[in-house]
Amino acid sequence: MTENTIARSRPTVAAIAARIGAAAYILWGLWHFRVVSAMFAGAGAIEDPALQARIQQGAFHILFFVLFAIIVAWWTAQNNRIAYWAQLLTIGWTEVGLFLIFMLPGLFPWLPTGWIGPALWAMAVTATTFARLGA
Repeated sequence: MTENTIARSRPTVAAIAARIGAAAYILWGLWHFRVVSAMFAGAGAIEDPALQARIQQGAFHILFFVLFAIIVAWWTAQNNRIAYWAQLLTIGWTEVGLFLIFMLPGLFPWLPTGWIGPALWAMAVTATTFARLGA
């Protein structure tokens, strides 16, 4: 192998950043599986069928975002422009909603675990933005 061949086979900084960002989106999705599970379990304990169904519907919606984050991460790891924007807008929408509806009014505490989802999202956005700028 020549030195040029070795240099060309090394991933670029942008490619590494894209993979880190994709991994953060996957971890974000896996972390939120527990949210979905807790919502379904908690809904089962509610006696009002309409409220129970509404909470289950909310869990079902969050499950969509979980699966979206994990599946689209494959393209995100390849530094795909459409995947970058899809993840940024879709997962960003959920994190903004969490902040505005739960965190800001104090309905959901930052500690001990409330910071994990937003931190994973921020890491994903930072890494993938860096990757896109380097592409």
